[in-house]
Amino acid sequence: MRALLIEPRDAAAESILAALRREHFTADRKQFPNEAAEAALSGVYDVIIMTFMKTQPEGHTLLRRLREDGCETPVLLLAAHAAPRDRIRALDAGADDVLSSPFVMGELTARVRALARRGTYLQPRLLEVDGLTLDRSRCVVSYGTETQRLSVKELQLLELFLINPHQILPRDLLMQKVWGYDCEPSYNTLEVYLSFVRKKLRAVGATVFIRAARGVGYYLTPAV
Repeated sequence: MRALLIEPRDAAAESILAALRREHFTADRKQFPNEAAEAALSGVYDVIIMTFMKTQPEGHTLLRRLREDGCETPVLLLAAHAAPRDRIRALDAGADDVLSSPFVMGELTARVRALARRGTYLQPRLLEVDGLTLDRSRCVVSYGTETQRLSVKELQLLELFLINPHQILPRDLLMQKVWGYDCEPSYNTLEVYLSFVRKKLRAVGATVFIRAARGVGYYLTPAV
């Protein structure tokens, strides 16, 4: 899953990004205002984290703008020493949750996981298609008694196919979901990681395979 951190200042940003990545989120960071709005409205992210300071009210302004423009992605707003009236204002502006700083990083990641579960890709820990099982929390794919450990990007690719079985997933969608909104990996990069996933599907003896729809994308289908 993907998380977007919208941060107007440097403090704690790297620690937040590192904590999210330890939780197997692909996390990107954008600055206020324009590049953050463009990324948030892209539909690529499963959860958005925004910081808000009373001396820099851009957070509420941007949040209202996103909601007015149709952004439905869950938003966690981080507010320094937020009083009840500040939390109320944030929720009324469109936040789904508010966390007052200073906070424990474990609570932040738990709230992000909870918000991500409400989103479009609300799924259980285990995904299963035609006997192939993906354990998202352990980064393990299995079929029968055979198992293979996955890298984070392999996990993110395979979960997209298992969430959308037998549907063609465009190349642009796969690249944005796995490598990020503003990252443009080469065609070869995507092919390399797909080959890694295919190899591990063969290793566990899976009866499904990832095939290419020429000029369109890729889809999961029963192996021949």
